[in-house]
Amino acid sequence: MTAPGCPFPAGCPVPSPSEVDLRHLRTARLEPGQGYYTSSWATYWPALFNASGRGNSRFSPLTADGAVVPTLYGAQSQTAALLETVFHDVHASSGPRRLITHGNLTGRNLVDFELLDTLVLWDLRDGALESLGLQRSQLVSTTAAHYPCTRQWAEVLHARKGRGRAQPAGLLWGSRVAELAGGDSVLLADLLPGRPAEVFMLFGDRVATTDPAQYYATQRYDNLLSRDALSFVAVVAELLGATLS
Repeated sequence: MTAPGCPFPAGCPVPSPSEVDLRHLRTARLEPGQGYYTSSWATYWPALFNASGRGNSRFSPLTADGAVVPTLYGAQSQTAALLETVFHDVHASSGPRRLITHGNLTGRNLVDFELLDTLVLWDLRDGALESLGLQRSQLVSTTAAHYPCTRQWAEVLHARKGRGRAQPAGLLWGSRVAELAGGDSVLLADLLPGRPAEVFMLFGDRVATTDPAQYYATQRYDNLLSRDALSFVAVVAELLGATLS
């Protein structure tokens, strides 16, 4: 158990960072010149980073020295971007899977953006986790009940320095696409032709979030409830076994 008040401490899969030899941490790079995607709140456009300090996600909200760290969840495909935002709890449901349209889609857009500079991130992909003696289920694919525990990992990694004493700009891990494609729909992988199924979270205090020299973004869909966007969302929902209502 890593977080005080963990709802299931006896069976918590998330180890405390102090129990893991973090000297084996690896880093990876996000390179410019290719497209990335995120689903953000349209009311904050063109800002992509969430600086509200609200929400309940795997690695955010995040604070450091008492201040909110703005965060951005991104992916290398539109599908993975939706899986990490509007669909991020669908896979964990033990009963009928539902997506409440107006609760999950209202006010959200889908944005594609390009980095204009290389970013170094902490590597939490499967191979890197194995070097730490961890499995996906212990950190990057837990249920939402353990998000308070995984958020403590984000706090520790945010504070940790990498090689050369530089501090990485975020976290990188493998998307749930492979798990969902194997467990729910073998067709889901077809939505990611030739693209690595990786997702990431960027620390806004390590990326100049208002500096156009860091990224360039355009809205692919300014409203996920629009006809064209909803058609795409419905395809992903169907393959996940979720119901749009």
